[in-house]
Amino acid sequence: MADGSASPDRRRIALALQGGGSHGAFTWGVLDRLLEDPTLEIVGITGTSAGAMNTVALADGLLRGGAEGARKRLREFWEAIGRMPGFGTALWPLTGEAQSHVQLEQTPAYIAWDTVSRNLSPSQLNPMNFNPLRGPLTQLIDFERIRADKNLKVIVCATNALSARRRTFTNKDISVDAVLASACLPQVFPPVMIDGEPYWDGGFTGNPAMVSLLPFLPKSDFIIVRIDPIIRVEVPRTVRAINDRVTEIGFNSTFWMEASVLGLFLEMRKLGMLQGKQFDRFQFHCIEASSQLEKIPHSTKLNNSPAFMDFLFRLGRTTADGWLSKNDDAMGNRSTIDLTKLLRMDIVAESEKRQHDYDEAAFGLGPTKE
Repeated sequence: MADGSASPDRRRIALALQGGGSHGAFTWGVLDRLLEDPTLEIVGITGTSAGAMNTVALADGLLRGGAEGARKRLREFWEAIGRMPGFGTALWPLTGEAQSHVQLEQTPAYIAWDTVSRNLSPSQLNPMNFNPLRGPLTQLIDFERIRADKNLKVIVCATNALSARRRTFTNKDISVDAVLASACLPQVFPPVMIDGEPYWDGGFTGNPAMVSLLPFLPKSDFIIVRIDPIIRVEVPRTVRAINDRVTEIGFNSTFWMEASVLGLFLEMRKLGMLQGKQFDRFQFHCIEASSQLEKIPHSTKLNNSPAFMDFLFRLGRTTADGWLSKNDDAMGNRSTIDLTKLLRMDIVAESEKRQHDYDEAAFGLGPTKE
């Protein structure tokens, strides 16, 4: 991973990083563990929202100083996020694990912000368009270096607020504004203007943009790092819970649709309906901790407390370590998720069971528990 170029003695991987606010610290932990493995070489990254932040921090670190440089840059970025005032500031006496059970919407600071934001838009509340994320991105990330590199493929995406279409930013045009646009929740920030067009969070149209990266990759293992919860064990009853669930479903739907497209291509290739071998050079994988992240309240995505993010970081490292131990022999040889299974009707039946192993059933990772 020293310079982002392909090396024949290492296993090439590409990464697809989901968004999810401060839950992106889970992805940071996953990346930190992957970067420890000297046999892996990252050749491409696509990310959305918090995944876009991880994408550029990872890319910047890799291009500056290889794997150790990337680990250092990711830590510096998330520590900078943790130093910002936020909704989790008052929770400092609690451990990170204890904070993972706190519903921020019940705290005074969140209630005050929620009350005001229901009556005033971000543009009215923030007419100077101040975004606290701009500082760390500007100070830590050398976007010119990323734009100039020809080996490490980098993509982030945002949603055009007028046309509702996705725009992908690649090495040639990636910038601070592109990353801020990818993470621009319309309830929190005014739209980010790029080339005269307003952009909102990329999660509305690609969480993350996977199909856009594949054509640029050599033979590699394509690893999706997923953090957005799929399952909720209780039907939402309150207005807040309903709104949160609608947001989760919306951001997950873009992921499932894109994964289904990939599954369709693979199925057509298998049936001989698609010529060429463009998809034969990939093995597909997914690293996630759904059973744990599904227990964490949606509002904690706005908790940037250092203790909470360290809790997620450690969860990410542990999850990635377990995944590598289980699937090391599959790397370079076979996929550990079955994207074609998303096309089959039995997924509907499985989803109705509302079990936490639904993702495993959907991806073909293991048998469904009866």
